Amino acid sequence: LPSSFTGSARYYAEKVADSLALARHIGKPDLMITATCNPNWPELASQLGPGQSATTVPHLTVRVFKARLYQLMRQLGELFGGLEYYVSAIEFQKRGLPHAHIVV
Repeated sequence: LPSSFTGSARYYAEKVADSLALARHIGKPDLMITATCNPNWPELASQLGPGQSATTVPHLTVRVFKARLYQLMRQLGELFGGLEYYVSAIEFQKRGLPHAHIVV
């Protein structure tokens, strides 16, 4: 499959090559962060109906997680006076909740 097909081997190889080129051109990353989804976040828990959990409503869980992740990256940018670059990968844990690996 071509690299334009998200999830293919060539797609991931291209993303890794891009990340390595960034590190080679700008410099090695300074920080590695792992952010995990908390099913008890108020904005997530308040939207769940009776009998629902964060794992049974994945579209809501991912939307809240991405909003929190965006907020985290914005706060890191403010804290460090701007970020030159960051590379992130979002994965899903076995129990169905997302987590992100971020290199800053």
